[in-house]
Amino acid sequence: MKLVLYCDADLVQRIQKSPHLPHHSSIFILSANLIAKNCPFELLQDTIRAMEAATQLGVRVPAAKRIVTSNGDTYLIMECIDGVTLEEAWPKLGWFATIKFALQLRWFVRLLRSLTSSTAGSLVSGECRSFYLEDRFMLPPKSSPAVITSFIQFWSCFTSIRQAMKTAAQDPVPSTTFTPATPNTLVFTHHDLAPRNILIDRLGRLWVLDWDYAGWYPRYFEYAAMQNFPVPQAWTRFARARWFLFTWITVGRFEQERKVLELIRTKFTRFTFGRRFEILANRIPAGRPVS
Repeated sequence: MKLVLYCDADLVQRIQKSPHLPHHSSIFILSANLIAKNCPFELLQDTIRAMEAATQLGVRVPAAKRIVTSNGDTYLIMECIDGVTLEEAWPKLGWFATIKFALQLRWFVRLLRSLTSSTAGSLVSGECRSFYLEDRFMLPPKSSPAVITSFIQFWSCFTSIRQAMKTAAQDPVPSTTFTPATPNTLVFTHHDLAPRNILIDRLGRLWVLDWDYAGWYPRYFEYAAMQNFPVPQAWTRFARARWFLFTWITVGRFEQERKVLELIRTKFTRFTFGRRFEILANRIPAGRPVS
């Protein structure tokens, strides 16, 4: 299929008539070597820049071929890699294959972490799209490490809306709960290395897919994100144990930090307006308007 032969409108029409990738309603199969992904336009520049940066480092990433927009629909056309996802292959893998693939991905993560930044967020817009930082008001673009630490500490200590209203204007009290340290230098993080986003090609090489959440974050965010997916029913206890080993080899072990991130996510999902009073009382910058 020659993309240059199509205008955007005709290509979008061709995409929408193409079959979906199984279990992925937003991804369409255009040909044996091309797929199209329906993407929000505002995310595309961040996603493509992350893919380009990873490719330049030596990480295997499907190549972006073209962006098409028509009637409000935007699609990213990419190279289609012949292979299976790690999620599909996982139940049949043994310990040797688990370690072999973990070492491959570990090298990729090491390459990614060689790029650093003093501010958080995606590579172009700086928006913090991490699912561990997405309360109702979000963080401002290009937040500092200190802002991330403050956000985590607030939600770690949060107990109720009433308590948040009462303490909003008071001087901070030293926390007695564990708050993960946020280093001054943040690292390039894929942020969604779930097994569905890792592909094994016919030569046994790994490819990393879906860079929508990529950006600058603390190292432990990668570990936490690798535990953040619905475990397939086909996975036995043995398969789950291998995934924990795979994760530790790949990105290191940050179990205490992961538990904190999962805890605060539970809190701000339930109490969406919990940080409102602190933001207003202390004039804290936020990513969304606060009223």
